[in-house]
Amino acid sequence: MGAARPDFLLQAFVDAANQMEDFAMGVTLSVSGGIISGDLVTAPRWMDEVATLVEMEGSEAAYHIANVYREQAGLYKKRAAQNRGEVHGEVTYIHLRDTQWLMRDGRLGPEPGVHWRGLLTEVSGWALGRLPLPGMRY
Repeated sequence: MGAARPDFLLQAFVDAANQMEDFAMGVTLSVSGGIISGDLVTAPRWMDEVATLVEMEGSEAAYHIANVYREQAGLYKKRAAQNRGEVHGEVTYIHLRDTQWLMRDGRLGPEPGVHWRGLLTEVSGWALGRLPLPGMRY
Protein backbone atom coordinates (compact mmCIF):
# COMPACT_ATOMS: atom_id res chain seq x y z
CA MET A 1 0.00 0.00 0.00
CA GLY A 2 1.50 3.33 -1.10
CA ALA A 3 1.41 6.70 0.59
CA ALA A 4 -1.95 8.44 0.78
CA ARG A 5 -2.70 10.78 -2.09
CA PRO A 6 -4.72 13.96 -1.64
CA ASP A 7 -7.95 14.59 -3.51
CA PHE A 8 -6.73 16.12 -6.78
CA LEU A 9 -9.66 18.56 -6.91
CA LEU A 10 -8.93 19.89 -3.42
CA GLN A 11 -5.24 20.06 -4.26
CA ALA A 12 -5.93 22.03 -7.45
CA PHE A 13 -8.33 24.34 -5.57
CA VAL A 14 -5.73 25.09 -2.89
CA ASP A 15 -3.04 25.60 -5.54
CA ALA A 16 -5.24 28.07 -7.43
CA ALA A 17 -6.12 29.92 -4.21
CA ASN A 18 -2.43 30.18 -3.24
CA GLN A 19 -1.66 31.89 -6.54
CA MET A 20 -4.14 34.69 -5.97
CA GLU A 21 -3.09 38.00 -4.48
CA ASP A 22 -5.68 37.62 -1.74
CA PHE A 23 -8.27 34.92 -1.23
CA ALA A 24 -10.59 33.70 1.52
CA MET A 25 -13.45 31.21 1.26
CA GLY A 26 -15.21 29.09 3.85
CA VAL A 27 -14.47 25.36 3.74
CA THR A 28 -15.23 22.38 5.92
CA LEU A 29 -12.81 19.44 6.11
CA SER A 30 -13.19 15.94 7.46
CA VAL A 31 -9.98 14.82 9.17
CA SER A 32 -9.13 11.90 11.47
CA GLY A 33 -9.85 13.92 14.60
CA GLY A 34 -13.26 15.16 13.46
CA ILE A 35 -14.41 18.11 11.39
CA ILE A 36 -12.66 21.44 10.99
CA SER A 37 -14.32 24.47 9.47
CA GLY A 38 -12.75 27.81 8.62
CA ASP A 39 -11.69 30.17 5.89
CA LEU A 40 -9.24 28.84 3.30
CA VAL A 41 -6.65 31.58 2.76
CA THR A 42 -3.51 31.80 0.68
CA ALA A 43 -0.39 30.33 2.26
CA PRO A 44 1.39 33.74 2.23
CA ARG A 45 -1.56 35.45 3.92
CA TRP A 46 -1.72 32.70 6.57
CA MET A 47 2.01 32.98 7.25
CA ASP A 48 1.92 36.79 7.43
CA GLU A 49 -1.04 36.65 9.87
CA VAL A 50 0.65 34.02 12.05
CA ALA A 51 3.85 36.10 12.04
CA THR A 52 1.88 39.08 13.33
CA LEU A 53 0.30 36.95 16.07
CA VAL A 54 3.69 35.55 17.12
CA GLU A 55 5.22 39.05 17.24
CA MET A 56 2.58 40.12 19.74
CA GLU A 57 4.43 38.03 22.34
CA GLY A 58 7.10 40.74 22.14
CA SER A 59 10.30 38.79 22.80
CA GLU A 60 13.39 38.64 20.64
CA ALA A 61 12.66 34.97 19.95
CA ALA A 62 9.13 35.85 18.81
CA TYR A 63 10.47 38.39 16.32
CA HIS A 64 12.93 35.79 15.00
CA ILE A 65 10.18 33.20 14.53
CA ALA A 66 7.91 35.79 12.90
CA ASN A 67 10.66 36.56 10.39
CA VAL A 68 10.89 32.86 9.49
CA TYR A 69 7.16 32.86 8.71
CA ARG A 70 7.53 36.01 6.63
CA GLU A 71 10.46 34.53 4.68
CA GLN A 72 8.30 31.49 3.89
CA ALA A 73 5.46 33.76 2.78
CA GLY A 74 7.90 35.46 0.40
CA LEU A 75 8.93 32.09 -1.05
CA TYR A 76 5.28 31.18 -1.68
CA LYS A 77 4.71 34.54 -3.41
CA LYS A 78 7.81 34.02 -5.58
CA ARG A 79 6.67 30.51 -6.55
CA ALA A 80 3.18 31.80 -7.44
CA ALA A 81 4.73 34.50 -9.66
CA GLN A 82 6.85 31.87 -11.42
CA ASN A 83 3.78 29.71 -12.10
CA ARG A 84 2.06 32.71 -13.75
CA GLY A 85 -1.41 31.51 -12.82
CA GLU A 86 -0.90 27.92 -13.99
CA VAL A 87 -2.36 25.39 -11.56
CA HIS A 88 -0.02 22.45 -11.10
CA GLY A 89 -1.77 20.91 -8.08
CA GLU A 90 1.53 20.22 -6.32
CA VAL A 91 0.66 21.79 -2.97
CA THR A 92 0.97 19.69 0.17
CA TYR A 93 -0.69 21.84 2.86
CA ILE A 94 -3.97 23.66 3.29
CA HIS A 95 -4.15 26.85 5.38
CA LEU A 96 -7.27 27.93 7.28
CA ARG A 97 -7.92 30.85 9.57
CA ASP A 98 -10.74 31.55 12.02
CA THR A 99 -11.23 27.80 12.44
CA GLN A 100 -13.58 25.80 14.60
CA TRP A 101 -13.38 22.09 15.38
CA LEU A 102 -16.04 19.53 16.01
CA MET A 103 -14.32 16.55 17.64
CA ARG A 104 -15.35 12.98 16.86
CA ASP A 105 -16.99 12.73 20.29
CA GLY A 106 -19.14 15.81 19.59
CA ARG A 107 -17.16 18.26 21.70
CA LEU A 108 -16.13 21.59 20.22
CA GLY A 109 -12.41 22.26 19.92
CA PRO A 110 -10.50 25.38 20.91
CA GLU A 111 -12.16 28.76 20.78
CA PRO A 112 -12.86 30.00 17.24
CA GLY A 113 -10.24 32.10 15.54
CA VAL A 114 -7.30 29.69 15.44
CA HIS A 115 -4.99 29.57 12.41
CA TRP A 116 -4.73 25.95 11.25
CA ARG A 117 -2.40 24.23 8.77
CA GLY A 118 -2.89 20.65 7.69
CA LEU A 119 -1.62 18.04 5.27
CA LEU A 120 -3.88 17.56 2.27
CA THR A 121 -3.25 13.81 2.46
CA GLU A 122 -5.00 13.79 5.85
CA VAL A 123 -8.25 15.28 4.50
CA SER A 124 -10.75 12.50 3.80
CA GLY A 125 -13.61 14.74 2.66
CA TRP A 126 -14.38 18.41 2.12
CA ALA A 127 -17.11 20.88 1.23
CA LEU A 128 -17.25 24.51 0.27
CA GLY A 129 -18.75 26.66 3.00
CA ARG A 130 -18.38 26.77 6.74
CA LEU A 131 -20.13 24.29 8.98
CA PRO A 132 -22.71 26.10 11.11
CA LEU A 133 -21.40 24.93 14.47
CA PRO A 134 -23.71 25.23 17.46
CA GLY A 135 -23.47 28.29 19.67
CA MET A 136 -21.99 26.42 22.60
CA ARG A 137 -19.51 27.59 25.18
CA TYR A 138 -15.93 26.49 24.71
